[in-house]
Amino acid sequence: MDKIKQTVQEGFDRLQGLLFAMIPGDEFRPKDAAELCGLSEEVCRSVFVGLERAGMMTHEHGDRFVRKTLDLQAAQALGSGS
Repeated sequence: MDKIKQTVQEGFDRLQGLLFAMIPGDEFRPKDAAELCGLSEEVCRSVFVGLERAGMMTHEHGDRFVRKTLDLQAAQALGSGS
């Protein structure tokens, strides 16, 4: 694996670790996540927006993304296309 791909993969691994460690109510700004994991702020924002769309985060004032409790009924309905 070339150095750039390895560095990007390590950044995603660090971001994944940060996300797995979050509990409902924890929050990150894309800028802070980027500084901690080494990915760009735009990449981190895209990941957070995807998690918001999946119902796992909310986007709050001040560019904060807050981890929320997953609504399993809503997730099941989304997955079934209902």
